[in-house]
Amino acid sequence: MLPALRHSILAVAIMACCAGFTSCSDDKEDVTPTYEVPTTYTFENVNYAGQTTRLNMLNELNDYIKGGNNGGVLDAQKIKNMYANTAAPFANAALNSSDKQLKNKTIATAQAQYEGYFDAVALASQSAGAPASNGTPGLLTTADGSRKYLVDAKGVELAQLIKKGLMGAILYYQAVDHYLTEEEIGAAVDNKTVTLGEGTAMQHHWDEAFGYFGAPTDFPANTTSALYWAGYSTEVDAVLGSNKAIMNAFIQGRAAINANDAKTKEAAAATLRKEWERLAVASAIMELKEARENVADQAKKSHYLSEGKGFVLSLAYKGDHVISDAKYNEVLTKIGDNFYTTTADDIAAAIDILSTAYQLDNIKAQL
Repeated sequence: MLPALRHSILAVAIMACCAGFTSCSDDKEDVTPTYEVPTTYTFENVNYAGQTTRLNMLNELNDYIKGGNNGGVLDAQKIKNMYANTAAPFANAALNSSDKQLKNKTIATAQAQYEGYFDAVALASQSAGAPASNGTPGLLTTADGSRKYLVDAKGVELAQLIKKGLMGAILYYQAVDHYLTEEEIGAAVDNKTVTLGEGTAMQHHWDEAFGYFGAPTDFPANTTSALYWAGYSTEVDAVLGSNKAIMNAFIQGRAAINANDAKTKEAAAATLRKEWERLAVASAIMELKEARENVADQAKKSHYLSEGKGFVLSLAYKGDHVISDAKYNEVLTKIGDNFYTTTADDIAAAIDILSTAYQLDNIKAQL
């Protein structure tokens, strides 16, 4: 179907259900809000500059840590400064002068964990390009010689564990467990007082959730500048159908807030919380499958296991996550702490636990 046609289908007027506003026995005339839903995330008074700033901070932090893959020795304090935006750690001066930071937006229960990972990756980098082996940190080289990854003494590529883990601990957590909740977009939140350039409090909170997704305003027609979760959504979209499901919900929810259509807003928020969690687990399964398929190549196995574990960690950052705590811990046990000893059967078992918990058995082979 041509993009323009797809857009015209989306741009239909929403006839919001009146049941949420008027009881069946009410003699008053039903009031049915009607409004148009745009085809892109284009509204008046949208501002998610703070989220864009944090994505840029995360870019620089990730790029610095990946310098360890080239034999660079990393400074743990510099990484922590980038995390907390102290002591002007960024090459981009605008980030240094910003009052934003990554640390205070990380779920509180995980902040110390990630600062521990920063110490660990800096320690591993002191190998300064020496080869890694079980018990010795350093660089693992892929069988074809094309890539090198800095790993710790247990074969964990901390750069990927940190990147994927912080996608969960900051971006996913802030969106699904903060901004898309009753406390931030519920009936008690102001949706009348408009701040020029930022909208009402409710509109702004919704926009901030959108900012953490990392999508351009014309996503998914445009996927070239999709970052982080929007980028991963594009990778699994052919199987999961996440691109349109998530983007349409963001657009419909924002239009509903503008029209004071609480029922449609709540439905869109529920869709986002569900679909984003499915995206996180699908991303985990995809990376774990890569690890299993490359189990004979320790460099690739460590690389993909580290990515997969980071996404699995993300699942715990949504308070009402689908997977039980017991099954979640089973997955982490199967993945293991020492990636040199994780077997193909272990990885397959981890995938099966995840796919069963999230009812993805019918598509896991295609992820």
